[in-house]
Amino acid sequence: MKKLHVLIAAVGLLMAGNVSAQKIAYIRIDDVVAVMPELAPEKVNMDTVGQQFVKDSILPQFEYKQTQYNEKLAAYGDTTKKLSPQVKGLMLKEIQDLQGTLSNADSYIQQVYQAKQQEFLRPYYAKAKKAIEQVAKEKGYTHVMSTDIFLIAPEADDIS
Repeated sequence: MKKLHVLIAAVGLLMAGNVSAQKIAYIRIDDVVAVMPELAPEKVNMDTVGQQFVKDSILPQFEYKQTQYNEKLAAYGDTTKKLSPQVKGLMLKEIQDLQGTLSNADSYIQQVYQAKQQEFLRPYYAKAKKAIEQVAKEKGYTHVMSTDIFLIAPEADDIS
């Protein structure tokens, strides 16, 4: 039992020694990227990033599907009396699938915009990370965390 207490005390001392050697800072990388001169609003409009891609690649797909939907819906209305129940069911299933795809178009386009914006910003986040690493090294910080992690933190450790 005495050995267990000695072991716990030794581990506690080792951990206390390691904690005192660590210096932790915090920063919001989004704030660093937001103030980069290359991304100033007069130079880059983030709302238009990805717009050309959506216009050239995504919208034609949805326009084609809309045309298909309209044609199949008209064909279904014209031929329902002449067709067997199995063929009608198949046609209705195709119409419903197209309708589902078209109803999700807005959310899909929004996802594409966000992905294109992230792709555009990736090198700027890498540049910000390098700058943060340099400042942390100069100031002797061993760890840099996001501001969002802390509920309470000393302002002196904010390296933004």
